[in-house]
Amino acid sequence: MERRETFLRRERMEMIALHLKGYNLECFHFGSQSECTTTPGLNSDIDLLISDNTQNIMADWRDWEYGRKNLLMLHEKITPTQQSLLHDIKKYTPEPFTSIYDDMCARKDSEQVLISAERYIQESEHIFSERGVVTKNGPPLPNWDVVEALSVCKPVPKKQRWIERCRGRHSPPDQLLEAAQVAPSFLVPAGHPDSDYKRKEWRLSPNLIERMLMLSFNMTQIKCYIVLKLIKQSLFNKMVGDLTSSFYCKTLMFYTIERTHPSQWKEHNLMFLLVQCLQVLRKRLRLGSFPIIS
Repeated sequence: MERRETFLRRERMEMIALHLKGYNLECFHFGSQSECTTTPGLNSDIDLLISDNTQNIMADWRDWEYGRKNLLMLHEKITPTQQSLLHDIKKYTPEPFTSIYDDMCARKDSEQVLISAERYIQESEHIFSERGVVTKNGPPLPNWDVVEALSVCKPVPKKQRWIERCRGRHSPPDQLLEAAQVAPSFLVPAGHPDSDYKRKEWRLSPNLIERMLMLSFNMTQIKCYIVLKLIKQSLFNKMVGDLTSSFYCKTLMFYTIERTHPSQWKEHNLMFLLVQCLQVLRKRLRLGSFPIIS
């Protein structure tokens, strides 16, 4: 609890420093260091997400705002799950741009003007390094993983469907679902490796909701999650290299906890619960899909 509080205080201090410098940015510590779900030997990074709040990310046309930079999330049949394209929309009329006006823009086959995720990364790192904001291109930061993202404050259909699906269940609790309702999501400039538009795609990440869920874990759930990560590192990494990540272990936990009564999450049931998680993993590998929380 002390370690978690330390990271939350660091997060607030970093945010205050950015605001005092005049940046419309927020920063968040995510991952196992701030969640306290790591052990010696896992070599866990310190994860920092820097969120840009200057853009208005639209889930649909009703979200358009006068005078702001508006970006409409596009989902097509060929767009992988959790991935979006960002359609550039004018500030003063709810109309899409039809011509490329700066280096961050790129065209799609249909002539739509998009914001390129790849070029956004390049531009952000250049600006942040010039202004002294910590980035991967700045001073050496051992064991730090820094990500730039766009904040999504409007309701996202996938998140709403997850909240509605969980209502009335024993987990997550209603209080957490109410907090998740108003928590922003983030668009991270990261395309799907198998997509035709991977350089233009953005991944929708419900990091704040994931953190709420992780901070609600009891000690048995924390231990189960850490053992899954140890199995991943000692066994799976030798088989498939870096194709697995802690994200898969975390998602297995969320999925299993939703479908297991809270009374079962006791210390003496740890091996049984671990096997439950691994059975979910085996089933999902056979299906060729992985459950997501939103």
